[in-house]
Amino acid sequence: MNKDSLICIGYISRPHSYNGEIQLRLERKIVSLKRGDFLFIKLQGQYIPYQILEVKGKAEDPVLKLQFITTYEQAQEICANEVFTDTEVLPEESELSFIGFEVIDKHLGTIGKVEDVQELPKQLMLLVTYNDEVKYIPLVDDFIDYISSEEKEIWLTLPSGLLDI
Repeated sequence: MNKDSLICIGYISRPHSYNGEIQLRLERKIVSLKRGDFLFIKLQGQYIPYQILEVKGKAEDPVLKLQFITTYEQAQEICANEVFTDTEVLPEESELSFIGFEVIDKHLGTIGKVEDVQELPKQLMLLVTYNDEVKYIPLVDDFIDYISSEEKEIWLTLPSGLLDI
């Protein structure tokens, strides 16, 4: 497992029952979690994989039964920890699959790699470090020249001065 390919999707909010179920608070829209998927919980700086044995409840706040977590006390020990998934298992249509893509502007050339994608009310924003500053770049049709999944590149024509903001 490459920890650079992991992305935080939320955190464990609380134990849900006495048999080790946990309530997961999702902070990102991802494909629905299903039995057999793996999640990585960050414990003491390490990313520990847990297989999902059961999923129930609401899509945005699912209740999960994880492998090796069988008691309330074990569930309580992992509460408030961040939960990650591997970006390599995300479907191509997921906006999170752009993480790691190179952003290239028609006039400026290479800007940097997409570090994160945030969904705002009106559009998706790519977070890219450019000149040692994190920049928010709107991912809108007007700016996109093309996206190459094979080359992991996003070619854009950005308005003059956008990266100076």
